[in-house]
Amino acid sequence: MKIIVIKNNYQNNKKEIIMKISKKIQLLTLLFATCTTFSTCANPSANNKQAAAENSANQQTQVKQTVKATSPLQGELNQAKAAGKAVFVVVTGTGATDLNKAMSIAKGANAIYKNAVVLQMNKDLPVNEALVSEWRLSGAPVPLILVLSSKGMATGGYALADATSKNIADLVPSPKMELVYAALENKKPVIVVFTKKSHVDKSEVLKIGKDAVSKLKNNAVLVEVDMDDSRENGFMNQLRIDKLSKASVTIVINAQGQVSGTSTTTPDASKLAAAAIAKVASGCGAGCGPAGCAK
Repeated sequence: MKIIVIKNNYQNNKKEIIMKISKKIQLLTLLFATCTTFSTCANPSANNKQAAAENSANQQTQVKQTVKATSPLQGELNQAKAAGKAVFVVVTGTGATDLNKAMSIAKGANAIYKNAVVLQMNKDLPVNEALVSEWRLSGAPVPLILVLSSKGMATGGYALADATSKNIADLVPSPKMELVYAALENKKPVIVVFTKKSHVDKSEVLKIGKDAVSKLKNNAVLVEVDMDDSRENGFMNQLRIDKLSKASVTIVINAQGQVSGTSTTTPDASKLAAAAIAKVASGCGAGCGPAGCAK
């Protein structure tokens, strides 16, 4: 299972250059302020009103710089998160074309998944640098459409050439999948138990899952998913879970977001714990894992 994929991602060092320039500007500002202070002290006849005016101007400049450092987009993101809404962010930048098409696709995704908002961000503006860094978009092609979950986590995105309203809407995670994203965001493996109230093994499998988490010194997360919950259909389809199964199904996802173990029978806590810290070769699908996790 691949987490947060931006297609056609190209690397560059633009952020590093911006940071270097920013540091130089800060240094020059500091030196200028120091020189001004020394000049005033060296001249006993300096006009007090002029000094006061310069001090006021410096304070106003500092205020403007502080305001500029915070992206206006951040406030809208905070509002969406507080309201429990997902966000479709249309990311633009230098050389971006077909912006109207990108916005149309994002709005179409919003029509499919209505509990969301559509926002726009120019990734080349210094004011958005913190968000670009957080979402790792410095080398991404533009325009692209990024998806944030209701908890504010970036869960995926598509460059315009590959984006459709449906595949953008499909990137909004289900409630249980969002718990998986949150765990991976904290670099913790996840043990996911897909079960039903009617499954006679439900209690035992969940207990074994808790034992596995304990063996990992609680540095893992146990997520229970009800197979009868229609909201989780996309999540189950992605992991190829048989919703008609008469027994609970356990999936282990390592901290890198890879499926590292599966069990369609009663699992073993030690094997679950071992799978949670196992690394899987790139490209390994949802059905693979280190010899399974059953007893």
